[in-house]
Amino acid sequence: MKKLLLAGLIALSSQFAAAETNTQSIDPEFAKIESMVKANNMTGAYQALDKLAKQGNAQALYNLAYLTQTGQGTAKNEKKAIELYQQSADKGYPVANYVLGKNYITGSLGLPTDINKAKQYLGKASSQGFDDASIDLAVLLFSENKPESDKAGLAKLDPLIKKGNYQAIHAKALYDISLGFKNKDEKSVQTGLTSIQDLAKKGYIPALMAVGNMFVNGNIIPQNLPEAKKIFAALAKENIPQAKESLAVVDKLMAEQAKGGSKAPAKKS
Repeated sequence: MKKLLLAGLIALSSQFAAAETNTQSIDPEFAKIESMVKANNMTGAYQALDKLAKQGNAQALYNLAYLTQTGQGTAKNEKKAIELYQQSADKGYPVANYVLGKNYITGSLGLPTDINKAKQYLGKASSQGFDDASIDLAVLLFSENKPESDKAGLAKLDPLIKKGNYQAIHAKALYDISLGFKNKDEKSVQTGLTSIQDLAKKGYIPALMAVGNMFVNGNIIPQNLPEAKKIFAALAKENIPQAKESLAVVDKLMAEQAKGGSKAPAKKS
């Protein structure tokens, strides 16, 4: 799994670099490194990345940081990984800024929880065109519950929504629902719900999870545990994180309801 994740990160980095330059082809050195990863030659991948990193290659620094963070091809060292991510970020690599921002949100990799620094790094990645950073930054801004922050967050999401970015549409939908409950505005809740349901119909996994949870909670739409079970069971087969746990919760609730239902007639007789 780690091997596949790293391969994905390298591929992502390569694709992003290509998107930035448009006319330049992907560095063949990274194609070689990805081949090493696929062959499970993590030591070779680390050594090749280390060589490029020493030449000041920001992409190599980023991937070297990930290997160091996870202990693949080298000893696990989170402190060193942060230093490498920072070096990559200092050279303007968007994904490195994004990773630092995410870790300042969660207070992981030895970093303190620092929302201001998180916004700073996510802001840099966002300004460099990294869409995931724009969305996470918008969510952070929404959490401040201030009109000016809401306005800034919506401004981050708007261009992505216009491009049809599912993640941005989902974030806006959750914002609409939350705002609707806060202001007792049924129209806002319905707008958000419709967006999420549309995304779920298109197979967008976070939206499917959200709809499943709505069926369980029954606070936005009527409770429907069989329908929730159907959703979570399908996602669990795809090994989607949290789906198995959600499925277990639904099974427990259904069992409790069935048990309560079976007792009811006995009390009446």
